[in-house]
This record gives sequence, C-alpha cells and structure tokens, in this order.
Amino acid sequence: MNVPAWLGPPDETWARLRQAIQTTIAASVSYFLVDAIGLAHGFWAVMTAILVTQANVGASLGLAADRLLGSLIGAVFGVIVAVLLADVHEFKFAGLAVTVLVLAFFAAKRPSLRIACVTAAIVVLGDPSLGPPIASAEYRMIEVLVGTVVAIATTLIVFPSRAGLAFAEHATRSFGPLFELLDDVLLAAGGKPRTPEEISELAARIRAGFAKGDSLGKEARMEVAGFLADSPDPDAILRTLRRMWHTEIMLMRAVAQPLPDAALQRLGPDIGALRTALAGVGKQLTAPATCYQSPDLSGVETSLASIERQIEEFRARGEMRALSMDEVIRLMAFDFALGQLRLNLRDLSERVPELAAFAGSTYPILRRLQSLPRFNA
Repeated sequence: MNVPAWLGPPDETWARLRQAIQTTIAASVSYFLVDAIGLAHGFWAVMTAILVTQANVGASLGLAADRLLGSLIGAVFGVIVAVLLADVHEFKFAGLAVTVLVLAFFAAKRPSLRIACVTAAIVVLGDPSLGPPIASAEYRMIEVLVGTVVAIATTLIVFPSRAGLAFAEHATRSFGPLFELLDDVLLAAGGKPRTPEEISELAARIRAGFAKGDSLGKEARMEVAGFLADSPDPDAILRTLRRMWHTEIMLMRAVAQPLPDAALQRLGPDIGALRTALAGVGKQLTAPATCYQSPDLSGVETSLASIERQIEEFRARGEMRALSMDEVIRLMAFDFALGQLRLNLRDLSERVPELAAFAGSTYPILRRLQSLPRFNA
C-alpha cells in the first residue's frame, strides 16, 4: 500500500504518531487525576502534560525541569506581591506590572522560564474560588507537578524513545555529508569542483546537522542527569565532527583554485587513492552493521603519508621555486589541512565506539535498584 506523501517517510510518520499517542495519554491521565483529587482548575495539569511530552525522554526531562522551576519562581513571586498588596487593591495593577517586568527581564535570557510570568500573574490577580494567594499558588504547583510527573512517566512507559539513541543515529547520519564534501574538496584539487550551489547546499545540510546534534546532545545529558542513562559526554563527539568540518573549510580554501599542474603530476595518483580510502571509511561509518565500530584507517594513513612525502620531495628538489607565491601558499595550506585531517580521523576513530554506548545504554537507576539487598533476597 502506498503511503500518502504528506505523511512523510515511515520512520518519521511513526515518530509523529508515537508522540501523538503519548501526548493524548498524558493529557487524559492528568485530567483524570486532577478530577479525582478535586482540583477546580485542572486544565493546568493537562496543559503541562501536553507541553512536557516531547519526542524523547531527555527532551521531556529538560522541559519538565524548566516548567517546574518557572512555575515555582512565579508562584513565590506572586504570593509575595499578593500578600503585600492584600489590603491595597488599588495598587494591584502596579504590583502586577512590576512582577511581570522583573520576571520577564530574566525570562528574556531563558525563554523557557516565561511560564514564571504567567504563574505570577495568575496568583497576583487572584481567583476567589481558589481562596487566598497561598492556596492559589499551592493548587497551581500541584497541577503543574501532576502534569509533569504524568508526562515523564508516559514517555518512559508508552513507546519510550531515548535521546541517547536519537543522538547516536543522528551522529552516524552526519558522517555522510561530511565525507561527501571531503570527496568534493579532493576532486576540486584536481580541477573538478562541484558548482557553488551544490557546495552551499551540502554545507547547509552539515550546519543544520550540527544544530540538531547540539539539541540532541543536550537532551542526552538530561537523561544522564536524571539517572535514566549512563552514556558518555556527547560533547566529545560533537567537537570531533566540528573539527572535521573546520578542516574541510581549510581544504576548500586551499583548493579554491586547482593545485598547480606540476604538483598534481606528483600528487594526482595519491589523491585518487586517498579519495578511495576515505570513501571506504565513510561507507563503514554509515552502514548500520559497522557504524558504531572504529573504522579501518590504514588506507587513509598510507595515502596521506605518501602525499606528505611527495610534497617534501617536491620541495627538496627545488621544483617549488617554479611556482608563484600564491601557488606555494595554497600547496602548503593543502598539506597542513591534510595533516589536520589525519588527526581528526584518528580522533573520530576513538570516538565512534562511544556511539554504541548512546545507542545501547539502559536505565542505570533500574540496575541500581536491582542491586539492592531486597531485590537479591
């Protein structure tokens, strides 16, 4: 059966459907609980559950922390202002304005805490049906807490999806554009570059991948902080990928014009061998069966060593004197960038196995509970 185009790829469709199911369950359970408790305005619990339920556990934890912190700050400020102005109703407008001004000032730096302004405004303005300001703040915090707990529990129990796994999968997808651009740069060294439009499109994909990687890395760290994962720090992998990108930028600048013909006569075969070796490494890093294993860099190391040796011989024989100063600078920049590429690939080879930890890490808090005496009795 053909899937309608508007639904998108099957994996994307399932991710959207999974989150929709989780959000529906979290909202429904939150409403059931606040109704059973007897809270008059349970819609705050439902709203919180809807907002906190995200695509993976790490994202939900991050939003839950901001939601709870913002609500607590807003409730505290709101209660203080409402109590101080309890007997001077005519100053309530001024109190509201000052409260929102102060909280909005700090929320401007951290937009996720804007909920503090909303909570404070509700408490300051008051709701006669909820009693005094302190009672209003208590109800608000209870509702937010119910919605938050239900949302987190739902993401953990109903079709759970971890940020660590999403981060690992995204990292392996990021290898493709990086190695594709690297091949294009080496082609350009011989005078066969892609069009500027194609290079710009590929560079845009790489930058977008970094932005998403940063977001997933932050969510993966939230899972570790919440004892829901024991993965290594994702920053090491993100730094390695960025260094690869910066090295490719150096290579692009070095081959903005093809390398001198005299140099290409020596380097051409080795550059071709390097392209072949890099294609093999890129294929290994993007293949599902081997993407979490250290790649074989022997072919790359051999080709890079040969290029370095050829350039050294080119210089030792005085052949570089026939080149213009601009050509000499570009050839040296090309040599330096390839040296950086060697270091980056070695670092990448060490980092790649860490992705397996992100992809396969379990909930350490459960293992700790199982290790307690009562579980082993």
